[in-house]
Amino acid sequence: MNKIFMVILWIVFVLWFGSIFWYFEDKVYCNIENNDVTISLRNYSWTSKCKVYVDIIQQNALKMYDEIMLINSYIVQWEDVYYWKKLLEEKKSEFIKLVNYRTQIVSVVNRFEKILFDKYYDWLQKEMKDYYLDLESQYYSLVNDVSQKRWSGNELKKTQLKQQMENVSSILDAKNLDDIIKVSSSYIYLKKQIEWK
Repeated sequence: MNKIFMVILWIVFVLWFGSIFWYFEDKVYCNIENNDVTISLRNYSWTSKCKVYVDIIQQNALKMYDEIMLINSYIVQWEDVYYWKKLLEEKKSEFIKLVNYRTQIVSVVNRFEKILFDKYYDWLQKEMKDYYLDLESQYYSLVNDVSQKRWSGNELKKTQLKQQMENVSSILDAKNLDDIIKVSSSYIYLKKQIEWK
Protein backbone atom coordinates (compact mmCIF):
# COMPACT_ATOMS: atom_id res chain seq x y z
CA MET A 1 0.00 0.00 0.00
CA ASN A 2 2.87 2.37 0.83
CA LYS A 3 4.51 1.69 -2.53
CA ILE A 4 1.33 2.70 -4.33
CA PHE A 5 1.20 6.05 -2.58
CA MET A 6 4.91 6.64 -3.17
CA VAL A 7 4.32 6.08 -6.89
CA ILE A 8 1.32 8.42 -6.88
CA LEU A 9 3.30 11.04 -4.92
CA TRP A 10 6.18 10.73 -7.39
CA ILE A 11 3.79 11.18 -10.33
CA VAL A 12 2.29 14.29 -8.73
CA PHE A 13 5.79 15.62 -8.11
CA VAL A 14 6.73 15.05 -11.76
CA LEU A 15 3.47 16.65 -12.91
CA TRP A 16 4.04 19.93 -11.11
CA PHE A 17 7.71 20.39 -10.40
CA GLY A 18 8.98 18.66 -13.50
CA SER A 19 6.69 20.55 -15.81
CA ILE A 20 8.11 21.36 -19.19
CA PHE A 21 6.90 24.57 -20.66
CA TRP A 22 7.87 24.38 -24.26
CA TYR A 23 7.57 27.18 -26.79
CA PHE A 24 4.72 25.67 -28.78
CA GLU A 25 2.46 24.80 -25.84
CA ASP A 26 0.49 27.98 -26.44
CA LYS A 27 0.93 28.04 -30.21
CA VAL A 28 -0.35 24.66 -31.38
CA TYR A 29 -3.69 22.94 -31.07
CA CYS A 30 -4.37 19.45 -29.81
CA ASN A 31 -7.17 16.96 -29.90
CA ILE A 32 -7.41 13.83 -27.77
CA GLU A 33 -9.51 11.07 -29.25
CA ASN A 34 -9.39 7.32 -28.61
CA ASN A 35 -6.26 7.74 -26.44
CA ASP A 36 -4.40 9.43 -29.32
CA VAL A 37 -3.15 13.02 -29.40
CA THR A 38 -3.36 14.92 -32.68
CA ILE A 39 -1.47 18.19 -33.08
CA SER A 40 -2.09 21.02 -35.54
CA LEU A 41 -0.83 24.53 -36.22
CA ARG A 42 -4.33 25.59 -37.20
CA ASN A 43 -7.31 25.85 -34.93
CA TYR A 44 -10.20 23.64 -36.01
CA SER A 45 -13.58 23.31 -34.34
CA TRP A 46 -12.46 19.99 -32.83
CA THR A 47 -9.14 21.27 -31.37
CA SER A 48 -8.07 23.35 -28.38
CA LYS A 49 -4.73 24.86 -27.47
CA CYS A 50 -2.44 22.19 -26.06
CA LYS A 51 -1.84 24.37 -23.00
CA VAL A 52 -5.58 24.24 -22.23
CA TYR A 53 -5.47 20.43 -22.26
CA VAL A 54 -2.40 20.37 -20.01
CA ASP A 55 -3.95 22.84 -17.55
CA ILE A 56 -7.22 20.91 -17.36
CA ILE A 57 -5.38 17.62 -16.92
CA GLN A 58 -3.28 19.12 -14.10
CA GLN A 59 -6.38 20.42 -12.33
CA ASN A 60 -8.14 17.07 -12.64
CA ALA A 61 -5.05 15.17 -11.51
CA LEU A 62 -4.76 17.36 -8.42
CA LYS A 63 -8.40 16.76 -7.60
CA MET A 64 -7.96 13.02 -8.21
CA TYR A 65 -4.89 12.95 -5.94
CA ASP A 66 -6.88 14.58 -3.12
CA GLU A 67 -9.63 11.96 -3.58
CA ILE A 68 -7.07 9.14 -3.49
CA MET A 69 -5.57 10.48 -0.28
CA LEU A 70 -9.02 10.77 1.29
CA ILE A 71 -9.90 7.19 0.27
CA ASN A 72 -6.61 6.01 1.73
CA SER A 73 -7.45 7.66 5.06
CA TYR A 74 -10.75 5.71 5.12
CA ILE A 75 -8.90 2.46 4.41
CA VAL A 76 -6.40 3.16 7.20
CA GLN A 77 -9.34 3.68 9.58
CA TRP A 78 -10.79 0.32 8.48
CA GLU A 79 -14.06 1.87 7.36
CA ASP A 80 -15.79 -0.33 4.78
CA VAL A 81 -12.41 -1.44 3.43
CA TYR A 82 -13.75 -3.61 0.61
CA TYR A 83 -15.72 -0.71 -0.92
CA TRP A 84 -12.89 1.84 -0.52
CA LYS A 85 -10.23 -0.47 -1.94
CA LYS A 86 -12.31 -1.06 -5.03
CA LEU A 87 -12.90 2.69 -5.41
CA LEU A 88 -9.20 3.35 -4.79
CA GLU A 89 -8.23 1.07 -7.69
CA GLU A 90 -10.66 2.91 -10.00
CA LYS A 91 -9.29 6.32 -8.95
CA LYS A 92 -5.69 5.18 -9.39
CA SER A 93 -6.53 3.93 -12.87
CA GLU A 94 -8.14 7.28 -13.78
CA PHE A 95 -5.17 9.14 -12.29
CA ILE A 96 -2.68 7.11 -14.36
CA LYS A 97 -4.77 7.78 -17.47
CA LEU A 98 -4.57 11.54 -16.82
CA VAL A 99 -0.82 11.33 -16.37
CA ASN A 100 -0.52 9.37 -19.61
CA TYR A 101 -2.55 11.99 -21.51
CA ARG A 102 -0.33 14.75 -20.23
CA THR A 103 2.81 12.80 -21.06
CA GLN A 104 1.47 12.14 -24.56
CA ILE A 105 0.71 15.82 -25.16
CA VAL A 106 4.15 16.93 -23.93
CA SER A 107 5.82 14.26 -26.02
CA VAL A 108 3.89 15.10 -29.19
CA VAL A 109 4.53 18.83 -28.88
CA ASN A 110 8.23 18.31 -28.13
CA ARG A 111 8.57 15.93 -31.07
CA PHE A 112 6.76 18.44 -33.33
CA GLU A 113 9.07 21.24 -32.19
CA LYS A 114 12.17 19.11 -32.81
CA ILE A 115 11.03 18.07 -36.29
CA LEU A 116 10.26 21.67 -37.19
CA PHE A 117 13.61 22.84 -35.83
CA ASP A 118 15.55 20.12 -37.67
CA LYS A 119 13.71 20.73 -40.91
CA TYR A 120 14.19 24.49 -41.07
CA TYR A 121 17.48 24.96 -39.24
CA ASP A 122 19.66 24.20 -42.28
CA TRP A 123 17.85 26.83 -44.33
CA LEU A 124 17.96 29.31 -41.45
CA GLN A 125 21.65 28.68 -40.88
CA LYS A 126 22.56 29.61 -44.46
CA GLU A 127 20.50 32.81 -44.27
CA MET A 128 22.01 33.73 -40.90
CA LYS A 129 25.59 33.16 -42.06
CA ASP A 130 25.06 35.48 -45.03
CA TYR A 131 23.39 38.06 -42.80
CA TYR A 132 26.22 37.82 -40.25
CA LEU A 133 28.83 38.49 -42.95
CA ASP A 134 26.85 41.54 -44.07
CA LEU A 135 26.63 42.86 -40.48
CA GLU A 136 30.30 42.23 -39.92
CA SER A 137 31.31 44.15 -43.03
CA GLN A 138 29.04 47.08 -42.03
CA TYR A 139 30.47 47.06 -38.50
CA TYR A 140 34.13 47.04 -39.55
CA SER A 141 33.45 49.61 -42.22
CA LEU A 142 32.15 51.97 -39.49
CA VAL A 143 35.00 51.13 -37.12
CA ASN A 144 37.62 51.86 -39.79
CA ASP A 145 35.95 54.98 -41.22
CA VAL A 146 38.03 57.85 -39.80
CA SER A 147 35.82 60.61 -41.25
CA GLN A 148 32.70 59.33 -39.40
CA LYS A 149 34.30 58.76 -35.97
CA ARG A 150 33.10 62.07 -34.54
CA TRP A 151 29.43 61.52 -35.37
CA SER A 152 27.49 60.18 -32.32
CA GLY A 153 24.92 58.33 -34.46
CA ASN A 154 27.81 56.23 -35.67
CA GLU A 155 28.39 54.87 -32.16
CA LEU A 156 24.74 53.86 -31.85
CA LYS A 157 24.85 52.06 -35.19
CA LYS A 158 28.07 50.25 -34.19
CA THR A 159 26.44 49.14 -30.93
CA GLN A 160 23.36 47.92 -32.78
CA LEU A 161 25.46 46.05 -35.34
CA LYS A 162 27.54 44.42 -32.62
CA GLN A 163 24.41 43.34 -30.69
CA GLN A 164 22.82 42.00 -33.86
CA MET A 165 25.98 39.99 -34.61
CA GLU A 166 25.65 38.46 -31.12
CA ASN A 167 21.96 37.68 -31.79
CA VAL A 168 22.85 36.00 -35.09
CA SER A 169 25.65 34.03 -33.39
CA SER A 170 23.14 32.82 -30.80
CA ILE A 171 20.80 31.70 -33.59
CA LEU A 172 23.64 29.91 -35.38
CA ASP A 173 24.62 28.13 -32.15
CA ALA A 174 21.00 27.21 -31.29
CA LYS A 175 20.31 23.63 -30.28
CA ASN A 176 16.50 23.99 -30.21
CA LEU A 177 13.70 26.47 -30.87
CA ASP A 178 13.87 27.87 -27.34
CA ASP A 179 17.41 29.09 -28.02
CA ILE A 180 16.18 30.95 -31.10
CA ILE A 181 13.08 32.33 -29.42
CA LYS A 182 15.17 33.83 -26.59
CA VAL A 183 16.87 36.24 -28.99
CA SER A 184 14.12 36.63 -31.59
CA SER A 185 12.56 39.83 -30.25
CA SER A 186 15.94 41.57 -30.02
CA TYR A 187 16.88 40.20 -33.45
CA ILE A 188 13.67 41.45 -35.12
CA TYR A 189 13.87 44.87 -33.46
CA LEU A 190 17.51 45.42 -34.44
CA LYS A 191 16.97 44.10 -37.95
CA LYS A 192 14.34 46.80 -38.52
CA GLN A 193 16.52 49.49 -36.90
CA ILE A 194 19.59 48.58 -38.94
CA GLU A 195 17.67 48.42 -42.21
CA TRP A 196 15.98 51.75 -41.50
CA LYS A 197 19.24 53.70 -41.11
